[in-house]
Amino acid sequence: MSATLQDAGRTALATALKAMPMHLAWGRGDPAWDTTPEAEPTDATALVAEVGRRKVTSAEYATPDAAGVILMPGGERFAVSATPTPWLYLRTVFDFAEANGETIREVALFVGGATDAALPPGQHYYTPAQVTDPGRMYLLDRGERIERTGTTYQAFEYILPL
Repeated sequence: MSATLQDAGRTALATALKAMPMHLAWGRGDPAWDTTPEAEPTDATALVAEVGRRKVTSAEYATPDAAGVILMPGGERFAVSATPTPWLYLRTVFDFAEANGETIREVALFVGGATDAALPPGQHYYTPAQVTDPGRMYLLDRGERIERTGTTYQAFEYILPL
């Protein structure tokens, strides 16, 4: 006999995850990926060459909605939900100066973890030296290379199905 995870259970997981500290980290990756892309592993625990990380800017429940304004790469659409659902919509916006001059080849969502308690309370971007516990990697995304300049906000959006 096999068990089937229920939507109520998935909603409970989404609620637990939403309550945890979450950071989106980005890194240089491997320059060889520019010519020979490499598939994301499923057992990674860290980025190849982390540059920094930012607190997730927004974590909201979401629901599939053909008329929704949240568009995912596969064409699926979602809308933000005021009530808990099995899906989390995460948005992280990196500031202009963050990782200025860096080439970014990978990003990852980390849950849990901690940063140096001596840092200012309003700080939301952290270098690897300011991270005391990286947390657990939840997702890894090795997409197109991003050349960072001081003239661009960089936003990342994900829908986490649980």
